[in-house]
Amino acid sequence: MTRKTCLITGTASGMGQLTAMAAAHAGMRLICVDFDVPNGIKARDEIVTSTGNNDVEFIECDVSSFAEVRRLADRVNRDYERLDILVNNAGITESIRRESADGFEMTMATNFLGPFLLTNLLLDKLRTSSPARVINIASEAHKSAKGLDWGDIDNRRKWGKVNHSCGFQAYARSKLCLVAFSRDLAEMLDGTGVSVYAVSPGYFIRTNIYRHMRGIWGLGLKLVRPFIQSAESGARTHIYLTTDADIDDQTGLYWENCKPKEASKFTADAELRRKIWAYAVEVTELAKAG
Repeated sequence: MTRKTCLITGTASGMGQLTAMAAAHAGMRLICVDFDVPNGIKARDEIVTSTGNNDVEFIECDVSSFAEVRRLADRVNRDYERLDILVNNAGITESIRRESADGFEMTMATNFLGPFLLTNLLLDKLRTSSPARVINIASEAHKSAKGLDWGDIDNRRKWGKVNHSCGFQAYARSKLCLVAFSRDLAEMLDGTGVSVYAVSPGYFIRTNIYRHMRGIWGLGLKLVRPFIQSAESGARTHIYLTTDADIDDQTGLYWENCKPKEASKFTADAELRRKIWAYAVEVTELAKAG
């Protein structure tokens, strides 16, 4: 995998940083992306020092912002000759409803809409770099989503104050969309040399994804944090799919513990996948130039 170019979002800490470290160890040219500039730069410097790989760039980007995603894609398309691996790792879960800069519920914007837009804006670069990979970090929680409420896809009706149940369902729905998107994307790219993987790191990983959890859930997570799965354990499949050279014929699958497994039955629903794709195209204004 030496001299491959790899872009990873959410590299300031946790599984994203660990995946970036592994990619740098493998000799890749690395683009590290995060909205947390101080910790993002610190992580980049640690990667360079630890691996001796100086070909590591940090770019600031909040993937929940469509404008920032477009600026990131423009920069990569302009400045990099190739892009071999895209890892959509950045993600959040919330206790209270927030909105992105574009006015969408923050969980959906960060976990699905931003990655959808970024991936599509970089597709031409990935195609010309084939064999290439798109690795979407999902979650087993996507199986808890029993479809999507298209009448309230932005979670405005029930979710006002701190509500952990609404927050978890928003997270589950965002990851259902991401897994469904991965399956559609794999079918669309069949024969192009670009492989697509959706990944579950497992339940309850010791990372900053829970940093916005409040109330009793936030307290509970702090108490159990020493006992839940480590980021190193959760990142194993990320790293495997990013650095292993012999998996390009397994596109379109859902992975956990470094092997394929069954995804939610809803991801096999062609009509639901069509609606998810159409929704994402519309709200991200994918066809808009620039």
